[in-house]
Amino acid sequence: MTIFSCKENNKNTVGIDNPEKFAEYADELQNRKHPILPNNISVQLKDENGDNLKMENVLCHLNIYIDSLSYYTYSFIPTNSNGIVNLTKEQMIQNTELKHYFDERIPLDKTPVKFDFMVMDNNLLNGIISSMENYVNIDIESIKADLKSRGLTDSQVAVQIPAIEEKMKSDKKLVGLLKKNKNAELDYSNGEKKITDFWNSESDYNYELK
Repeated sequence: MTIFSCKENNKNTVGIDNPEKFAEYADELQNRKHPILPNNISVQLKDENGDNLKMENVLCHLNIYIDSLSYYTYSFIPTNSNGIVNLTKEQMIQNTELKHYFDERIPLDKTPVKFDFMVMDNNLLNGIISSMENYVNIDIESIKADLKSRGLTDSQVAVQIPAIEEKMKSDKKLVGLLKKNKNAELDYSNGEKKITDFWNSESDYNYELK
C-alpha cells in the first residue's frame, strides 16, 4: 500500500543543487491543497429487516482513498450501545497517516474523496487478536536474547527495552479491548457489511449499514 505522506518525505530529500527538481518541488508545495474530509460521520448498523442493531463493541474499519489503489486506514472503531459509530474529522486525522500532513490552512481540493466503511471480518479480527496475544506474551528475557542475536550490544539492548516494554503494555491493553468485540454475533449471510461512497464537501454525513 502506498502512503502519500511517505512520497512527500522522499521528495524532501531533493537538494537545491538540482535547480529544476527544486523548482518543481517548490511549485508543488505552493499548489498543495488539503483533501475533503467530513466534519462528522455517523453510521447506524441495521439488521436484515432494516431495524437499528443496538449492539455495542462491533469493531469497524475505515479506508480513506488517496487514489484508486492507495488509502489511509483506521481500524478497530467500536460501535456505541446504540450500534452507532460517530467519527469527527479530528479522529480521522489523528488515527491515520493523515496526521503527518493534513493542513486546513492550505486551500481545499474539491475533488470528491472515496471511502470504504465496513464491519471488520470476524475471522480476520480473530487472527489479529491471536497474533497480538502471541507477541505480548513473549517474556522480556527472550526479547533481550533475540536483540543480542541480531548484533546489538548490552548497552544498545538496555536502551531499546523500555520502549519495547511500553509498547507491549499498550498492546496488552488493546488486546483486552479487542477481545470484547461482538462481531461474531452478527449475521453475515448477506455478505460483507460495507459502505463505499464519496465525500463531496466538508459537512456532516449520516449512513445506515445493513
